Amino acid sequence: MTPWFPVRCAGLWRLLLLVLGLWLLPGLVAAQVVVLVPGGWDRGDSFRHAGFTAALNAAGYADGGRIRVVPEAPWFDRAVDPAPRQFYTVDLPSSAALPEQSRALGQMVERLVRRHPDRELILVGHSTGGVVARDWLVRRPHPAVSTLVTFSAPHAGAGWSALARSVADALADSALGLYAPFAGLQGLHRRDGLWGPDRASPDAAYLEWLNTREHPPIRYVSVVRLADPWVDAASQDMNRLPALRGRAHTLPSPGGHRLEAADGTLLAALLLPR
Repeated sequence: MTPWFPVRCAGLWRLLLLVLGLWLLPGLVAAQVVVLVPGGWDRGDSFRHAGFTAALNAAGYADGGRIRVVPEAPWFDRAVDPAPRQFYTVDLPSSAALPEQSRALGQMVERLVRRHPDRELILVGHSTGGVVARDWLVRRPHPAVSTLVTFSAPHAGAGWSALARSVADALADSALGLYAPFAGLQGLHRRDGLWGPDRASPDAAYLEWLNTREHPPIRYVSVVRLADPWVDAASQDMNRLPALRGRAHTLPSPGGHRLEAADGTLLAALLLPR
């Protein structure tokens, strides 16, 4: 007759090894909610149109839907999904100043936290969406947020390229400027502050304030586009900010300013192996 004690011990050891393996690979089992924040002239669907979200789907992230702010409260376009890892896209008030967009993002995040309690929250911002997400983190740090990833974000402001300034000025000052609201370009001149002190904009002090505030102790990742015609590479790197110097991870990318499907694959690779 085989003694029960060795058999029972073997079963316990297998259980302990399984638990240890899961503990050593938290990224593969962690419950995550990824919040995709678009740039100032885009809506959240820009992530979908670029194939970014399809890459996240392929990596095991469910599509939680879209969120936007209505007068009463943030609005979700679908019911709650119980999937442990999922993403949402948000629609910000694109014509508003960045601090106002930050407040709108905060409302959405607060609702998401209530919708998915005990989930790790990842903020992902493209272009000025990265600045908006960082603004909210500085003003309202939240314990659920573990990571901020930005793509082509003009964190340093003065790094906006001469091409960006000349094209935006030409559009805003031309007859085409009359049609800007229909094309989602309402805020061309309102974003002058992101172009640095040389623009003599009253918003020029905004990034100087933001970039010197204390930032929460989370993971920061800058995806820097080396061929971006709109934002200089140096401006995209959070390591160059006084408040984050030496604290951010920098990943160079050969792409331009627009989102690509490969960005979703890159994000999944950043989040899963922890």
